[in-house]
Amino acid sequence: MAVSVYNYTDYRKYLTDHFEYRKEKKKGLTIKIISDEIGMKSSGNLSALLLGKYNVSKELAKDIAKYCRLKKKEADYFVTMVLFNQAKRHTIKQKYFDKLVSFRMSCVYKVNTHTYKYYDRWYNAVIRALCEFMDIDNNYADVAKMLVPYIRADEARNSVKLLDELGLIAPDENGFYRPTDKCIDTGIPTTSHTVNSFVAAMTDKAKESLDRFTTKERMLSWNTIGIESARFQEVLEEIRTFRYRLAKIVKNHKADMVYQVNMQAFPVSKPCIQDRRKGEVAEDYSTGC
Repeated sequence: MAVSVYNYTDYRKYLTDHFEYRKEKKKGLTIKIISDEIGMKSSGNLSALLLGKYNVSKELAKDIAKYCRLKKKEADYFVTMVLFNQAKRHTIKQKYFDKLVSFRMSCVYKVNTHTYKYYDRWYNAVIRALCEFMDIDNNYADVAKMLVPYIRADEARNSVKLLDELGLIAPDENGFYRPTDKCIDTGIPTTSHTVNSFVAAMTDKAKESLDRFTTKERMLSWNTIGIESARFQEVLEEIRTFRYRLAKIVKNHKADMVYQVNMQAFPVSKPCIQDRRKGEVAEDYSTGC
């Protein structure tokens, strides 16, 4: 069967599958022939592209879409996918992800629309947790005022509606919304762009808390450490263990307030590459110290 571009969010994976499909249809087709027909300078660039070692310009992306015989809307989706995959800044990536979601034929729209909407607004997670101890039915103005910072009543109403549609909350015997589970997980890898957007929003809230709350009301602590790169996985495992213990604590106790607990671990330096033969530090500052 022909490969649909709408089934992909990684343009390199799409091209790999599409080229394999074309090779099956046309015996003797090679990467060199494909790169020549696209108009690329060398087949080496196309091979590097498929391996993630080479990026393409917007114009070249259009030429590739033309070679793949994509229709206008399909080509637009493909070029957007290229720009999304190659964007470095989160805000730019968000712009192109929003456009991918807008294509109703895309797998992003079909599968991730609700997931995307949940993580698109920081207060959805807060309202889900708020349902545990606050009686919520149609009192959206009261819900909106409970949040810090507060939101609009219509935003609270839309959030409750979404949570209900996702099955994350449901009315109890008295008609008040309650969480369907005490704790939820993302259900998708933390590298997912939808989750990254949520993390970025909550990181901003953490910064705002410096001025919003006293030191008795919040804790922002840190460790700036030097560690062997290979042992970093041990640090991550300790964080995962703490998350598990935290989930057990909240599962066994009633709530009367919602907190956001952020755990962050990321490099703030490049790795130091040493020449072990000479016992000296390498002089390639682009890859080490």
